[in-house]
Amino acid sequence: MRTDTQPVRCGNCGSDAHYTILVHADELEPPDLDTRPGEPLRSSLPFWIKRCASCGYCADEIDRVHEEAGPVIESPIYQAQLSDARFPEKANEFICYALILERVGQYADAGWTAMHAAWVCDDSSSQEAASLCRQMAVRSWTAGKRQGQAFHETHESEFLIVSDVHRRLGEFEHALTACNLGAEGEDLPDLLDHCFRLERSLISRKELGRGSLRDLPMFSGGSQAVGGAQ
Repeated sequence: MRTDTQPVRCGNCGSDAHYTILVHADELEPPDLDTRPGEPLRSSLPFWIKRCASCGYCADEIDRVHEEAGPVIESPIYQAQLSDARFPEKANEFICYALILERVGQYADAGWTAMHAAWVCDDSSSQEAASLCRQMAVRSWTAGKRQGQAFHETHESEFLIVSDVHRRLGEFEHALTACNLGAEGEDLPDLLDHCFRLERSLISRKELGRGSLRDLPMFSGGSQAVGGAQ
C-alpha cells in the first residue's frame, strides 16, 4: 500500500489542508461476501474518506461538492453525527458523507458509504454501531431500488450482499429469503453459486461474523471479486 500527502482545498468552504491520499493498494487476499476487499487493500479503508477540519465536510474527494450539500453539512443532524460517540471517528465521517449522498438522491452510493462505516465499526469491535450502519445501508439501497438504482452488477449479487448484511444483523430469516431468491437466478456463475452455498451454511449455523471467499472449497488463490463494487 502506497500513500502520499497532498494539499487539497475544501470544495465546500475553501479551506486548504494537507491530506494523506491512497496512491495504490493491491488486493492479494480474497474479498468478503459483502465485497469488502482482502488485504492489503482492506487496510486502506481509513483513506477512503476525508474530512475538512474547518467546516466538517466529509467525502471521498472533498475538493468537489454537490450544490445541494451545503444545507446538509450545516444541519444539526450532520453536525451531531460528526462527533457521535456511539461510532468510531472514521465511521462518523462515512455516515456524514452518506447523509449527503442520500440528500442528493445517490442512494446506491449512500448505501455503500454506510457499509464502509460498518466495516470501520467491525475493525473497532463496535458491534452495535456496525449494526446501525448496516441498517442504514439496507435502507438506502431499498430507497434506491424504488427509483431504479442498482447497487451492484446483477440482481443475484445484490441478493447475496443483502443476505450477508441481514445475517450479520442476526436477521437469519430475511438472510435466507434473500439468499434463496438470488440463488434462483438462471445461468448463475460458478463463483456466485458457491458464494450462495457458503452464505446458506453461515446462516444455518447462525454465524454473525464475516464470511470470506477464502472459505470456498473451489477457491484456488488470488483475488476474485463477487461482482465488483466496494
